[in-house]
Amino acid sequence: MSYIEVNGNTIIENLKKVLDTCQKEAVSLTVVTKFFTSDPSVVRLLRENGVTSIADTNPSNFERPGLVPPEACGRSLIKTTLEYIRRIPGIAPACRAQRLFVSDEVLLDAVEALGENLRPQTVLVAEAGDLRDGFYVEDIPAVAERHRAAGICGLSANFGCLSGKMPDAATVRELAACAAALPPGGNAAPTVSVGGTVAYPLLKSGALSGAVTELRMGEGIFFGYDSSSGLPLEGFGRDAFTLYGEIVEIREKQIAPVKDAGHTATGGEAAPRKTGRRLCAVLDFGLLGASMYDIAPLEPGVELAGQTYDFTIADITESRVPHRTGGLIPFRAIYASAARAFLNPYIGRKLNAPC
Repeated sequence: MSYIEVNGNTIIENLKKVLDTCQKEAVSLTVVTKFFTSDPSVVRLLRENGVTSIADTNPSNFERPGLVPPEACGRSLIKTTLEYIRRIPGIAPACRAQRLFVSDEVLLDAVEALGENLRPQTVLVAEAGDLRDGFYVEDIPAVAERHRAAGICGLSANFGCLSGKMPDAATVRELAACAAALPPGGNAAPTVSVGGTVAYPLLKSGALSGAVTELRMGEGIFFGYDSSSGLPLEGFGRDAFTLYGEIVEIREKQIAPVKDAGHTATGGEAAPRKTGRRLCAVLDFGLLGASMYDIAPLEPGVELAGQTYDFTIADITESRVPHRTGGLIPFRAIYASAARAFLNPYIGRKLNAPC
C-alpha cells in the first residue's frame, strides 16, 4: 500500500525558526493545516511544540476525532460559507471554529442572526491586490459600521494566492491603519493578519514591525519553500513529507511510439518516454493520489514515465536499487502532492515522531 510519511523532526525545526521570528516581532502565529486535513496526530505535534492556533478551509476537519480541543489550540476557518454559518447551532461546541474569515456582507448578516452565545469572532478579509477574495479597503469602515453585531475583531489580507501579488510594507500598513479605525469590538487591539509564507521574509526583515499582529503560514513550515517567490526558505528543511508507492508489477517492455494513438485515460496525449527495452515498475497510486509533476524520485536512476488515475509508471532501468514487486519507491512530495495524498483515503499515513 502506498503511504505518505511525515518527518516530525523537520517540521519542528522549521516551526522553531518561525516561532522565534514571530516572538521577535511580537506577532502571533496561526499555522495553516488545511493541506493535511488537520490530521490530529500532526496537529498534536504542532501543539506540543508551541502552536496555539490553527487554520483550515474545511470545517469538517475540525470535527475529526482526537483533534486537539479548541481551548488548547484555537481554530480559524479561513474559507467560510453561508451553509456553514447556518449550521453552527447544530455543531457541537468542541467542533466549531472560533474565528471566521469573511468577505461578503451576506455572511456577516448570517453571523449576526446567530444567538449571541453562538457567534464566533469574524475577521474581515481585505482585497490587497491578489484579486481573489476580500472587501476593498475603502469600503471596510462602512461595512464594519453596518455590522457591529458580527463580532468583527480585525482584518486580514492574502498575498501570492491567485494573482501572485507580493506583500509590501505600504499595503500592510494601510491595512493596519484601517484596522485601527474599526469600531471597538472588545478590550483587545484589532487583529491585523497576513498570509501566507510569502509574507514571512518581509516580516523577518522587520519591515512590518508594529503593523502586523498575526502571521498565517503553512507551506514554509512544512515544506521549507515559498511557491510565490519560487525559492526555498534559507536554512529550512525540505524533507518533511515523503510519498512511498508500492510496486505491483515489474516488467521489461519494448517502448516505441504508438501509431494512431488516441488520448490517454486522463484526456491528453501520452507523456514522451525513453524508447527501447526498458524495465518498468507499476506503482499502486495514480493521479488521484499525487500528480507525477508534483513529486520527485529520491532514488537516482528512477524516472516517472506516466500516470493514469490509479497507477503510476516508473522507469527503473538505470536504478541500482534491486527493486521487486511488493517493494516501495520513495518520492519527495511538495504542497500539492502531499495535499492530494492526504485527501485520498487509500493512501496511508505514517508520522515519524521527533527524536
